[in-house]
Amino acid sequence: MKHPNDISTIFLFSGLNEKETLTIRDFSTIRTYSKGEIIFFDTEPFLGFYGILEGLVKLYKISAEGREHILHIMYSGSTFGEVPMFEEFTENRKSELVYPANAMALEDNTTVIKVPEKPFMELIKRNPDISMKMLASFAKRLRFLNNHIESVTLNDVSKRLSKYILIEIGKKNDSGGKPESGGIDYIELDISKYDLASHLGTITETLSRALRKLQSDNLIEVYGKKILIKNTTALKNYTK
Repeated sequence: MKHPNDISTIFLFSGLNEKETLTIRDFSTIRTYSKGEIIFFDTEPFLGFYGILEGLVKLYKISAEGREHILHIMYSGSTFGEVPMFEEFTENRKSELVYPANAMALEDNTTVIKVPEKPFMELIKRNPDISMKMLASFAKRLRFLNNHIESVTLNDVSKRLSKYILIEIGKKNDSGGKPESGGIDYIELDISKYDLASHLGTITETLSRALRKLQSDNLIEVYGKKILIKNTTALKNYTK
């Protein structure tokens, strides 16, 4: 069983050996946030990037009119805030770099590791093998994101929602979650419907219609944030 602060659970570091992950862990810091707590604002100077050990993080921007636009919902294993570090810039511009978005914890006990830029860049410059391992991890993550974009682009909201439910069921079962008494599988939404709608590339009203459609098709039952899967096989077939 992995320790909750084992950074090899973060996809970027998943290909590294124990010595390499311990080196990164030694010059980094780990902190736990409460739900709604800000991790950084997009006006703050860039000092390093973050990885999620446990919990959920929302990346968002605020428009000039004060409207929030969610860019990403980040899950355990994801990294965020790393873009400025990999952009080409001069030493004179470094002081001007800020984070590309705001970051907020979406649930209690969201635990993240902050990896400072300078020692991290020095490490990968000294160890090209580490760079290649992380590039391989980036490639795997890119494939996952491409699949997500394809799903959002090509599928209607009901199919996107059904795929999301199936993925969350898989995660729950992998972590030892048990079905309801009677063998009915279920998930409990750990994000708001507003955030889920944004993640699926839609709005809350359309998400609510999609939930009602899946219920009317006798595929799921919704009780608040709990979603019961009445027919897993049929739900899988629905996504095809």
